[in-house]
Amino acid sequence: MADLTLYADQTWESPWAFHAMVALEELRVPYKLEPIRRPIAPDVAARLREHALLPKVPCLVDPGAQSESGRLHSGGELWLTESSAISEYLAEQYPPPAHPRLFPANPQQRARARQVLSWLRTSLMGLREDRPTSSVFMRPVTTALSDKALRDRDELLHVAQKLLAGTRETLFDDWSIADADLALMLMRLVANNDDVPERVSDYAFAQWQRQSIRKYLAHIPTTP
Repeated sequence: MADLTLYADQTWESPWAFHAMVALEELRVPYKLEPIRRPIAPDVAARLREHALLPKVPCLVDPGAQSESGRLHSGGELWLTESSAISEYLAEQYPPPAHPRLFPANPQQRARARQVLSWLRTSLMGLREDRPTSSVFMRPVTTALSDKALRDRDELLHVAQKLLAGTRETLFDDWSIADADLALMLMRLVANNDDVPERVSDYAFAQWQRQSIRKYLAHIPTTP
C-alpha cells in the first residue's frame, strides 16, 4: 500500500493540521508530509478543489482508497479535508488491534469525545482570538483577556475539570484524539501564563509530552 500524504499549513500554526498530524503519528502509519504556503497558490487551490471538493488544508490523500462498492475512487485516490473527518476516516481505515485507538472503545465515552471535538471547533471564539495558536507554538502574548475570552476561559475550565476524573492523564479510560485537541485549547491559557488550576495545567503538560505531539512541535521554527 502506498503511503498516505498529508498537506498541511507550513506556518505550523493550524490547530487542524496539528489534529491530523497527531492522529497519523498515534496510528503509526507511514505518511508523507507536504507543507503548503498560505495563502494557497491558485494552481494548488484548483487541484485541491478538483480532488477534495474544498481548497483547504489539512488535506489527507489516500492513494489506495476504495469505495463501498469496491471500485477505486476517481484516479484511485481519496482526497479529504476537514480535520475531524480525517481522524474519523483514519480510525476506520486503521483499526485496532493492528493500530492504537484514536477514539474510546466505550460507546458513551466515544460519543463524549466526539462532543468535545465538535465543541472545540465551533465555540470559544473569544479565547481563540485573544490567544491564537501562534501564542502557544511561537510567540506568547501579554495582553489581558477580553470579557468574551474570560467567559470562554471559564467554560473551558469547567468542562476540563468535569471530564478529568481523579489523577488520570487522559479524559477517558485511554488516550484519544480528543485529549490532543483539548490540551491545545488549554495551552492557549497555560502557555500565556493565564490563571489555570494546577490539575488542569498538569493534564495539558502531560499531553504535551506525548511523542506524537512532540513530533509536531519539532517542525515549528524557533524564534530568536
